Amino acid sequence: MPKRSCPFADVAPLQLKVRVSQRELSRGVCAERYSQEVFEKTKRLLFLGAQAYLDHVWDEGCAVVHLPESPKPGPTGAPRAARGQMLIGPDGRLIRSLGQASEADPSGVASIACSSCVRAVDGKAVCGQCERALCGQCVRTCWGCGSMACTLCGLVE
Repeated sequence: MPKRSCPFADVAPLQLKVRVSQRELSRGVCAERYSQEVFEKTKRLLFLGAQAYLDHVWDEGCAVVHLPESPKPGPTGAPRAARGQMLIGPDGRLIRSLGQASEADPSGVASIACSSCVRAVDGKAVCGQCERALCGQCVRTCWGCGSMACTLCGLVE
């Protein structure tokens, strides 16, 4: 007796194993959930870093509680930790960026170009806000805080 033919031969799709990776999940079906998880983790790290910074500032001896006077032009005397770019490290702590680390240790600084005019600089002058390298002709003094600033970050009278 001959075998029966399959009644679904033409319409049945091929049944192959399909590997679905994390990338396909994060862009497809689970995209909203994964993006929400990343957002929450980033927000939590930022708030923990800000809280750690504020705890450090308050521990330095702010016993007097009063409203400060209006700020005067010139250097404000802000703590060094408050200025410049800080990054979130792999352990969730705030760390200084490479520009501030090289400013503290100038021995390993190589010759780089100015961010404004692309002249070669020795790397000693950096913007106090965005930490871009500056040459002697592009350095400005910020009217608001009194630190060195580039043309984009500085408030000039």
